[in-house]
Amino acid sequence: MTTEDTITVVGAGLMGAAIATLCAAHGYAVVLTDKSEGMLESFPERASSIAHYLAGPSQTAEKILSRIECSPSLEYSVRKASLVQEAIHENLEAKRELFGQLDSICARDVVLATNTSSFLLSEICENLPGRRRMIGIHYVSPAHLIRSVEIITASFTDLALVEQAQEFLKSIDHVGIVCRERPGFLINRIQYALKAEVQKLVEEGVASVEDIDTAVRLSIGPRLALWGPMMQEDLSTSKKTVLAVSEYLHRTTGEAHFASSSVLRMLAERGQNGAMDKAGWYRWDASYDEIVRERDRQLGELLDWLRKNERLAALGAAGENKHIHEGE
Repeated sequence: MTTEDTITVVGAGLMGAAIATLCAAHGYAVVLTDKSEGMLESFPERASSIAHYLAGPSQTAEKILSRIECSPSLEYSVRKASLVQEAIHENLEAKRELFGQLDSICARDVVLATNTSSFLLSEICENLPGRRRMIGIHYVSPAHLIRSVEIITASFTDLALVEQAQEFLKSIDHVGIVCRERPGFLINRIQYALKAEVQKLVEEGVASVEDIDTAVRLSIGPRLALWGPMMQEDLSTSKKTVLAVSEYLHRTTGEAHFASSSVLRMLAERGQNGAMDKAGWYRWDASYDEIVRERDRQLGELLDWLRKNERLAALGAAGENKHIHEGE
């Protein structure tokens, strides 16, 4: 897929507006469609800040937005499309109806992508004649900033679409993460597990909302941002320790999700504790001293930046609901 291709985005809401503007900023002609003419009319104003952020020396925000045509007609909007990106509200029946229409009116070589954050592809289009050309391309909000995008496949997905999706995302400076369809896919499985746990901690009175956010922001968050959970574990904790903590939490809380996995137990038994042992989730070739020095340099720079930059809550909106979890 090249910038000579046309991208159709269905749904002009928060996510659709960001995706359309992102594609236009990277040179694609975009057609944005929505059943609501009001949403289409308000799009330029709502997308203005995104376009200004994405603009640079070679193009203005106005130039970016000029590449986006808005139309309430679905049939008109897909007539030149190489890729149709669905970004409507998260309603299964609405998505089923839309993809039924798209499958009937789009040429056979048009790729049909859903931005669903929860529904399985097989739930949306299992009975569609053209379901092999359907794939999940799930952006994370704000879509123009978060570069990681899930590429979701079902058993019936044409695997050639994965490579096409990877190349397309690369062309808009995003990174495709391939995963098979499962409830919640990959990113939401991880982040909703975190959300559920911190909400439980609030309910139990273990810590305040503010302290939980501070704990994540200044400990878990920076390490995950730099390395992800698997590499972070290799860099900071032995597998024996992770296994011991997992078993203790499982035993004392009774929560099934704390139970250690068979693969973690295998690594611990093999003595593959991470960077210190040259192997863990990753293989490590450099000396442990060299790895630690580079780890500390990266983390130190990020923590210095966090120390100098107040979090968004400092703008003043957070205090209004400070005690909502206490019922006040």
